[in-house]
Amino acid sequence: MKIKHKSHEGLGDKGKIIGSIPNVQSKVELYEKALKEIKKNVKNVDSIVPRMATVVAVLKNVMPHYFWCGFYFAEEYEMIIGPYQGTVACPNIAYSGVCGTSAKRKETVVVPNVHEFPGHIPCDERSNSEIVVPLINEKGMVIAVFDADSTHFSAFNEVDKKYLESMIPILLEKEN
Repeated sequence: MKIKHKSHEGLGDKGKIIGSIPNVQSKVELYEKALKEIKKNVKNVDSIVPRMATVVAVLKNVMPHYFWCGFYFAEEYEMIIGPYQGTVACPNIAYSGVCGTSAKRKETVVVPNVHEFPGHIPCDERSNSEIVVPLINEKGMVIAVFDADSTHFSAFNEVDKKYLESMIPILLEKEN
């Protein structure tokens, strides 16, 4: 089964750099703020989809270097879009590019320059860097990935990785 993907220009000015990359201390403070807000808002929420929606809404509004963020559900033959914030996303993507690589490896992938990443799937040509974190259930299966894009090159680092990985258990908890 061959899946065709079409790039689109997104909304707004082509090539425009959006937001700024916070320094390490600011990132830590912003992630701490986001984590507190996420935990408060998903308390007593039993379903993963509203939890995902809360995570992307909070992160997109708190993190200035996020251009787009969202989830892709891992299906048998392709990945299907879940809750997201930002410009229109590819509704389905192959197990290639950054999301597919993260899902196949079952590990977080940080890409400083997506244009140099083999098989990158450009849903919006303004994205220049990306981080993808897999959601792995208790059986060791990837059920989805969290994907964040930035219009900046090298926007994501170990601070982003640490905090985003720490949010995965909040999404997968049976009860909060």
